[in-house]
Amino acid sequence: YCKMIANYLTNATNDSVDIERDQICAESLLLGGLWMAQHNVDAAESILSSYFEKAAKLAMHIHQKAPSNSSVHRASMASFKLGEFAANLFNSVDARVSSEAWKRRIIVAKERKLELQAVTAQLTKLQKKSRASNEAATTDARIIHATLSREVEMDDRELKSVEKSIQRYLHLAVESYCSALKLCPTTMTANVAKHVFQLISLWFKNSQRRETKDIVNELLKSNLSQIPSYRFVPLTYQLFSRIDEMQEDDRNGFGFQTTLREIVLKICSEHPYHGIVQLLALSNGKRVGGGVNGRHANAYLENVGTTKVDAVNNIFQELRKHAPAYIPALIDSYQTLMNSYMNLAEYDSSSIAQKKITKRLPFKQYKLDLDSCLSGGRGRGKRSTTTTSMPAIITKPPPIRPDAQYGNGTEDPIGTERVVSFEPTFDLTLTGLHRPKIVKCIGSKGSRFKQLVKGEDDLRQDAIMQQVFGTVNDLLRHEGSSGNEFIKKSLGNSLSTVTTRQLKLITYGITPLSPASGVLEWVDNTMCFGDFLTDRGKKVGAHSKYFPGEWGVNEVREFYRNAGDAHNATRESKLKAFEKICENFSPAFRFFFLEYFKSSMEAWHTARTLYTRSCAVNSIVGHILGIGDRHTSNILVHTKTGEVVQIDFGIVFEQGKTLQTPELVPFRLTRDLVDGMGPSGTDGVFSKAAEATMAVLRNNADTLLTILSAVVSDPLYKWSLSPLKANQHQRNDGEDDSRMGLPSAWMSSTSDENRNDSADRAIAKIHEKLEGYEDGTSGEHKTVAGQVKLLINEARDPGNLSVMFSGWAPWM
Repeated sequence: YCKMIANYLTNATNDSVDIERDQICAESLLLGGLWMAQHNVDAAESILSSYFEKAAKLAMHIHQKAPSNSSVHRASMASFKLGEFAANLFNSVDARVSSEAWKRRIIVAKERKLELQAVTAQLTKLQKKSRASNEAATTDARIIHATLSREVEMDDRELKSVEKSIQRYLHLAVESYCSALKLCPTTMTANVAKHVFQLISLWFKNSQRRETKDIVNELLKSNLSQIPSYRFVPLTYQLFSRIDEMQEDDRNGFGFQTTLREIVLKICSEHPYHGIVQLLALSNGKRVGGGVNGRHANAYLENVGTTKVDAVNNIFQELRKHAPAYIPALIDSYQTLMNSYMNLAEYDSSSIAQKKITKRLPFKQYKLDLDSCLSGGRGRGKRSTTTTSMPAIITKPPPIRPDAQYGNGTEDPIGTERVVSFEPTFDLTLTGLHRPKIVKCIGSKGSRFKQLVKGEDDLRQDAIMQQVFGTVNDLLRHEGSSGNEFIKKSLGNSLSTVTTRQLKLITYGITPLSPASGVLEWVDNTMCFGDFLTDRGKKVGAHSKYFPGEWGVNEVREFYRNAGDAHNATRESKLKAFEKICENFSPAFRFFFLEYFKSSMEAWHTARTLYTRSCAVNSIVGHILGIGDRHTSNILVHTKTGEVVQIDFGIVFEQGKTLQTPELVPFRLTRDLVDGMGPSGTDGVFSKAAEATMAVLRNNADTLLTILSAVVSDPLYKWSLSPLKANQHQRNDGEDDSRMGLPSAWMSSTSDENRNDSADRAIAKIHEKLEGYEDGTSGEHKTVAGQVKLLINEARDPGNLSVMFSGWAPWM
């Protein structure tokens, strides 16, 4: 029926002048293509040419003939769907030619050609000899030659067909995405980010391949000037990390680095508050202090190289020449501010900490100038003599504006403030391997912004995880939206109850300054999960307060460690020890809500519900992304809302399973965490919110995988855990927070092939989870409800908790 309708519609619109009829035809063709692709009822090439290409062409024709808001929306959507379908076909064929089976086929084809050449030579010799004596041999040789010729011809035809398909699908995908982005209105937001990530992923994947690099580089280069730059701003980490020295291909003006630099210059010129900081951080690539991720500075610089830094400095020269007039001064302001931040981050505070002085330390006393670097003088709250081209609050950049209007350096960008000064003193954190510093930045409207300045720590991985969290929040917010109401209703997609459940992850600003320093936004009104439960100095924790006759935290830790370290310790003996701890150490987190939300029953109930839902979202997202190291100091609880906040993402993508003491639970769901959920525990609100979150992620698996593919293929990072880092994470189990402040990523000089293997493994594991497959289920496919129930059981299993690392504190 779809074919009959498509043929009828195509014939009916050949000479049509009826715009309304053409619109119905275009929508019908697109809907038919989507339905046929979903149900796989025809050949992909047929669906592509008969439906998607025709729908996109007709929609574009309608828009050019009678432009309107609806026509531009339809034309953009049709081009996006065409690009997406072509990209999927490209990825499918590309996966085939990358497989071992295809590689073996290539080898066999080459062997066939060599065999044909040998038979041809043999046949030629036989034909030159007397026919009578060699007639039988000549006949056999001719038969073999004919058979081999047909096989070689078939192989050549198949190889050329596949090669042609790869180039066609890639060209069509990139061209369609570019056409859609050039046309796409700013009001169209749902799923556009997914298509941008897909386009950039295709570009990254093919920009260095001999067979495809000319296609993607030339298409991007020729369309770049007409694609709004704000579409690329969310990908600054992924784009900027690939800046390097010019290659031979760049001499013709269409190489990868040439095109990339044009994008970078466009972002920094039109969206300076989002691009300049990232670029300056790369320019500080040689500033590594005492080292990065456990390696000495010289070893790090030797491994990573300095060509990126040199390339970035060249871009800055171009930016100063050709960007708007206020940009050079803004670059200088940011550079001054970031240098002062880095001086503070790198300052060795060990002597101060030994004196147990942690509060109100004057910058001037320690010869640090963060409080005066922009103001030209010291003094509490002293403002700059000029407000021209001042940097924005570094942990709170303005929202991305499609019109690129950010005040031209003379006004505050909408949605944030600019830096005028800092309070003249700083604090040291009570914990952390390198004692981060706490500062308060003063904004142009008088607001105070509390920030955490960290040194000897690479925060880029944490920043990228916040980027991924933002994408997940978009998915949760836009669930059910396809960007086209007609298609959405026709396919039967309906909005879920996700938005009414207020499911979201709390994010915060993280700005890397160099490979060894960065600034984090301080999340106000939060406290560590463990700080409420345990004694800290003179502060009495909830366990001691409400269960004074039971074991203390130190006693529990010692008992747990001794049970695990015993020379004859077995899983059974560890389980018995854990059960004994549970008998003598009662969960107490329910009292958090009684203490912080006691104004009314409604406030108490609202906070506990938000806490439970927040735990559910963080648990499911954390499991899908393989986030580990969720000890009691890496989970914060909001004292005004009850929501949880995750911090410190040094262990991601299943790295926790490679630790010296492997993490066997999918997420933290210990007795105290569950205690805060009330009598129903994980039943009811938690399980329903977890199922809703899992359903959203599984329904949007393609979007999530596309974005994560761009993230994990970052050339600066290897998404696997080094033995040194694993040892660091579990070497000091005497304190719950012993792992605070450790490096967040392991950067190495591994080859691109090994790095790509790590990225591929990470993506493949996430894909399996989003398909409903979990470890230890013998390949059994799980429904959403079944998968969530399985994960809850694993997370709460005493057998798993009893063999966890003691610093993880599995008893609370």
